[in-house]
Amino acid sequence: MAKPDFTRILIVDDEDSFRLSVEMALKMQDDLAVRSCNSGESAIEMMKKDPFDVILLDNKMDDMTGLQVLEWMHNQEIQTPVIMITAAGSEAVAVEAMKLGAYDYLRKDQLDIERLSTAVKSVYERYLYRRQVMERQAERRLLKEKQKDLDSLRLFHNTVNSVGQLLEKSILELQRNLKRYEADLTTTAAGADRIKEVLAEIRENVELLSSGVASMRGLSSVVTHRLDEIQLAPRAAEAGEKDSGLPVN
Repeated sequence: MAKPDFTRILIVDDEDSFRLSVEMALKMQDDLAVRSCNSGESAIEMMKKDPFDVILLDNKMDDMTGLQVLEWMHNQEIQTPVIMITAAGSEAVAVEAMKLGAYDYLRKDQLDIERLSTAVKSVYERYLYRRQVMERQAERRLLKEKQKDLDSLRLFHNTVNSVGQLLEKSILELQRNLKRYEADLTTTAAGADRIKEVLAEIRENVELLSSGVASMRGLSSVVTHRLDEIQLAPRAAEAGEKDSGLPVN
């Protein structure tokens, strides 16, 4: 996953002096794009419209708490990493925030403005790393499932081919025997007509079997084509990643 040129920060705090101080400090970093708001409701509206990379979220606000904002993000499956800003003696709030998905928490009375950008970047790096790990785990699971599908398709393909070849061999042998039996039996006058009827019925069954074998072979061709598609898909994806300049795992 390529890291963007700018890390998009959202500061949510209803204390104007604190929020503006943090915003000014972070804006001094060239690689941070900073926005702010003074309420949880405003933060939610901003998240609905724009994506952010890290959110600095105060807990104690008049309209809704930071925990309520976190709960909304959790329900909406928004994975943006959050640094919770808590007051002194709010360890229980911090624990609850971590349960809801917050990456870190900072006490407002101990916050070092000069080191805040380092903390923000560290949280974002952790988020990117965790996301890469999850993506690779998902890719490995997908590859395992795909391998199971490939093994099943190969087994089915081999079974169909084997049965088809056996049936084709048996049908050819039966057809040869039928011609010989017909030549031998129809030379006598007694029962010749009935014999012809029986042979015609047998020949019809043989043709039906031949049609079934042809269908099996056709199905085998479809399976072969599908196997080729599954095997070529990872190569095509890898070639596309190389052309786009993205890293190939």
